[in-house]
Formats: sequence, structure tokens, C-alpha cells
Amino acid sequence: MKVVETWDINVQNTNTLFKNFDLSKVKYGNIKNAKVVDLQTNKNLSQIDVEMYHVPKDSYYALELNSHKFEIAWGVGLDNKIGHRKYQISYTVEDVVTQYQDCQEIYWQFLAKNQNDIPAKKVTGKLILPEDVSKEDNLKVWGHGQLNGKIEKNNNHEVVFEINNLNAGSMLEIRVITQDKMFNVSENKDRKYNYLQTALKEENKWADEANQQSKNAKVWFAVMICIYLIICIIIVIKIRKIYKINQKENDGIQQLDLEYFREIPRKDATPAEAIYLYNFSKTRLNAEAVQQSAVSASILNLCLKKKISLRIDEEKKVYVTVLENEEALKDDENQIYKMLKDVSKNDSEFEIGELNKYAKKHYNNYSTYINNVVNFARNNLYKLGLIDKAEEKLYQKCKNTSINITIAKYLYIAVLIIYFLLFIPIYKINMISSFGITVQSGLLKLILGITPLIVLKVYNWKLKEQCKDKIAVLTQQGSDEKAKWKALANYMKNYSLMKERDVFDLGIWEKYLVYATAFGISDRVIEQMKAAYPEVFIIENWDDEQMKEKYPVINYVLNPYYHETTYNYGSSISIISNNVEKAYKTSLSEIAAHASSSGGGGGGGFSGGGGGRWRPVAGMGGR
Repeated sequence: MKVVETWDINVQNTNTLFKNFDLSKVKYGNIKNAKVVDLQTNKNLSQIDVEMYHVPKDSYYALELNSHKFEIAWGVGLDNKIGHRKYQISYTVEDVVTQYQDCQEIYWQFLAKNQNDIPAKKVTGKLILPEDVSKEDNLKVWGHGQLNGKIEKNNNHEVVFEINNLNAGSMLEIRVITQDKMFNVSENKDRKYNYLQTALKEENKWADEANQQSKNAKVWFAVMICIYLIICIIIVIKIRKIYKINQKENDGIQQLDLEYFREIPRKDATPAEAIYLYNFSKTRLNAEAVQQSAVSASILNLCLKKKISLRIDEEKKVYVTVLENEEALKDDENQIYKMLKDVSKNDSEFEIGELNKYAKKHYNNYSTYINNVVNFARNNLYKLGLIDKAEEKLYQKCKNTSINITIAKYLYIAVLIIYFLLFIPIYKINMISSFGITVQSGLLKLILGITPLIVLKVYNWKLKEQCKDKIAVLTQQGSDEKAKWKALANYMKNYSLMKERDVFDLGIWEKYLVYATAFGISDRVIEQMKAAYPEVFIIENWDDEQMKEKYPVINYVLNPYYHETTYNYGSSISIISNNVEKAYKTSLSEIAAHASSSGGGGGGGFSGGGGGRWRPVAGMGGR
């Protein structure tokens, strides 16, 4: 068989092109009469008889390098350049045809799988028989390789094949069987048995596999189209929803106009819940922003509920005693109770500074307790219907849409830039070598496919960006309660209003102190209380054990041993707050330190199958 190949090729930084044949897996005769012609100059390249890794320009060799490989290699002289070249290589292969009792077979592999590193925009070929077959059905042809290949009989003695966009590493082989005996076959290629039906069964099997692959590809394509349409429909539905929200004048919540409110808005509200509403601004609070107030106020509230007791001595040290009485606590307060219990280690009492030691040693536990306080408070507000979780989630998405628009815009521009860069030859060659011959058409399809989605999604994000102020994260009930907490804080800070109370109720003032601590105004409220009711701030009043038992928070704040000389009642709460803040910072510091220390894959189409009892293995590439 005389083989003539035309290489019409773009070459980049390559001085040698080559094609090799694997001799270890097949048995056929010699490869001889190899020639290489430069079709651009019609010049025959000079043959050399020695193997060279870099072949000189305008020279070639065709040598059996060892028992495993025959190679044709020629120099192109483009070591550091890019250029277009056109070559013709020709060679003769002996003993290609195998004869059986009922047919003769040509089975030739032009390119071996995973041995061809040159992608091709188009591969065409023609095989010419020495004579016509007696009838067309006596000539049977098949191709193996990429499924987009075509092979057919041109007439009774010609077979043509074609593949577009052949990827690097793809296989290309043809199989031709004629029932007419037209070849002179050597004795070692003459098989004394019938083979036609075996070959037909093999090809039918491979054809079925190829058809199934093609069918699977079509099904997959149909599935992707359906998914694409479903995504578009979902985006359109979201656009309609956001559009309706944008049509509203406001978020629909009637703001309660309250300047002062002297009652506790909700009797069972925990300090963390009050803080969450008091500071609410449509976005979730994080623990770090409010943890000092939430934990300090919760400790006072646990004291008020007689779950713990507090005392301060003359050395300005605060001691906590955890009482065995954790029933009827909400989830967020229960976290503080459990944390204090862990710190106490079942001791009768512990000094508040132990919080820092605990946070340093058990930093993950401490951080978890604090985060849980805020998270559980938020969940309680969800359950009470004060915060609409769905609206909160929608608001968060709307708030972040500007980032999404920016990311989408730059990614889309990047894809467009990459596509237009492919019109630059040097860049295109590099991309084809990395991503295959279809990279440009594939990128164009991607751009055309994602453009409608990008347009719809960006429009959706634009609408979301406009509707942030029309989303009511707090329900009407939640908005009303927030207004009452704000008004209560104003009331507690106003001396003249506090004087107007008809009956002074220490029980109410204990609760005021808890929530004043939550809102960060405890010092001011205590000063207002002293000014309004100086008769209460007499140490002798608190010698009575019943008073201490009945009003544990005020007893702690007015502790005679500590305040006898200083009269700085607010500092009792500050000691707790400062230790809480210090412990939290310690836990974060330890978490960061430990994180840093531990851090760092017939005719018709080609079949995908292939194989036989022998196959020449060919590779092609450049170096």
C-alpha cells in the first residue's frame, strides 16, 4: 500500500515534525520509499541516514529506530517562530492486506489513540483499490475514531473518509474488506479460514456502541436544553415576583410613633432578644457586635431569676455562684447558664475573671456558647413571628446583588476577550493545543448560550437592588416591639419621667437594670435612679436579708462593701462587661492562633470502537 499524506499545518516554536509507527504490536512488511516534499516550494527534502532529535531544516530521515518503532521526521526550522507549512509525506507499506478464504482485508491505523498530539481542523483521505469490485456489495468499509467522522464508497474501487475538528489524542483508522480477491498476498498473511462474518459481527457491535453513544449525547443535549429552559423560566418567575414588590410604595409596615414607653414590651423577652430587636436593621446581627451587652445582661437576668447569685467584695472582684435551677430558661439564656456552669467546675463559686481562663483553654466551646446566644435569640424571634425569615433571606439577596452584577459583568467581558483573542494566530494556536481544535466554536456557542441567561439574571438583580427598602424583614408585631424597646430606652434615660412614677417598684427597676445593660445605658440609668430616689441608695436599707433575697440584682449593684467609699454603682456592671469582652477577644485570638498553626483529573459514520487482531500504531507530533 502506497500512502500519501498532506500536512497543511500551523507550526509554533517547533523545528521538527514527525510520524512514527509502533512495530511491537503488529505484523506487516517493511516501510520503505519514504519521501517528504515541501509543497510550498515543491522541493524534495534531503534524506539523512541518522536519527536526530532536532532535524535540520529541509532534511528528513525515515528509519527503523529499534524493534518497536519506525519514524519519519523532518525539519521545519521554526525553533522560535510561528509559521504555516505544507508538506507531503509518502511511503510504501508491504504486506498490508490479510487474506481469508472468503475475503481480503485492509486494516490500517493512520493515528493511534493518545499518540497524536496535533489537532486538525479537517482530515480527508482516499483509499484506491487496484481494480473495481464485481459488485458494490462486495466492498465493505468502516471507520473508527471520533463519532463525527464519515466514510463511504466513492465508486467500486475508491473509499473516501473525512473528519472535521479532529482533537489531539484521537484515533483514526479504516477497515476495508473486499470479497473479490484482487491482491497478491504473501504466504504469511494468508489465513486458511473464513473471516467475513466475524468481521461483520465486530463492526455491528462497534456500530451499536457508537449509535448508543450518539443517542446518549442527544439525550444529554435534550436534558441540558430542558434544564436551560427551566432555569430561564425560574428567573422569569423571580423577575415577576421582584417586579411586584417594586410596585409597592413602601414595605407595608406601619411605624409605631413612640417616644417613651415605660413598661417592659414583652414580659418573657430575654436580654438577647431585646438587643436583637433594639439593634435590628434588616440584616442579621453577628455575635461580635452585641456579645458584650447580650452576655452581661443575660448574667444579670439569670441573677434576677435566681439561677445564679452575684457578689462583689472590697477588692472589686465579682463572684458568681451557679444555682442548681436551670428549668424554664429559654434557649439563649440556657447557653449562658451552661457556660457559667462549665466555668464553675462545680465549685461553690468562681471569680468572674475565670471566664478569660476558660475562653483561653476552651476557646471553641466559649465561642460556640456566645454565637449560640445570638443565633437562638434570632430563632426565638422567628418562632414568635417578629422576624419574617423568608423576607430576611430575600433582603439579604437583594442587598448583595450589586456584587453579583459586578462579578457577572467582568466574567462575561473576560469570556468575550478570550473569544476575540482567538483571532490572533499565536494565541489561537496555544489555545487549540491546550483545549482542542473546537475551542473557538465552542466558546462562541458558550457566549451565545449564556447571553440570554446573563441578560435575564442581571435584569433580575437590578430589580432586586431597587426593592431593598420595600422588603419588610420585621413583621408588624416585630416592628411595634422594636419601637417599644427604643421608647423604653428613652424613658429610662429621662430623669423627669422617672420622677413621675406614682409608686416606686424595685422589682420593675431590677428589670430596667437588666435591659439598660442590654442597651448599654446602665450607668446612666443608675445615675437617674439615684437622682430620682436617693432614699433607696442607703446602705442600711440593704442590711435586711429579705431585701437582698428579694432584689438580688439591686443588692449586687448596691453592695455595701464595695460602694461604701466609691459610690460608683455602675462599675459593678462594668466589671462583668469588661470580663465578658476580654474573654470573647481571648477566644477569637486563640481560634485564630490555632487555625494559623494547623493550616497550611457499507458506509456511514465512524464507530467509536476499534481494534482487531493487528493494528499498526501511528503517532504524529512536533518537537
